[in-house]
Amino acid sequence: MKRATVFILAVTILLAGVHYSRAVSKPVIAVEIFGIEFCPQSVCGAADFGGAFEGHIGARNFVVGDFEVSVTHDPLPSPNETAAITGGSWLLVSRQGRFSGDIVEGTLLNNGDNTYTVDALLELKQGGTGDLIFVGKLNHNTVVPTITGSLSQ
Repeated sequence: MKRATVFILAVTILLAGVHYSRAVSKPVIAVEIFGIEFCPQSVCGAADFGGAFEGHIGARNFVVGDFEVSVTHDPLPSPNETAAITGGSWLLVSRQGRFSGDIVEGTLLNNGDNTYTVDALLELKQGGTGDLIFVGKLNHNTVVPTITGSLSQ
């Protein structure tokens, strides 16, 4: 009985979603990103994205800038399945400075409509310390795939 309870608890925790153990970033970064895929992983060895962001960095309540992301992942999954994000790097550039780091881990969930929910843990290595979470949507329904989402604590 005790083993069954422990097993059920473990499965419940796993099914509750991805939760990362992490250190909050310093400075605090909370931005929305909007961008496009410049080069797919099948051509460049990593999926390369770029675009703009707006939001909050440190004490600044409204910051705008540019972002770049280069991410590696397992093959895109079938509908309602996930694939692992296996690594990469990211960069935010604004008047407040340059903030960059590594993509530690994450998942791509195929939503069944040629879009993917992206969930990733990012480590801040330049411009501060700590970890950030990216949650967004990759849309393959356009001629050039788009990415939108939130980067925050």
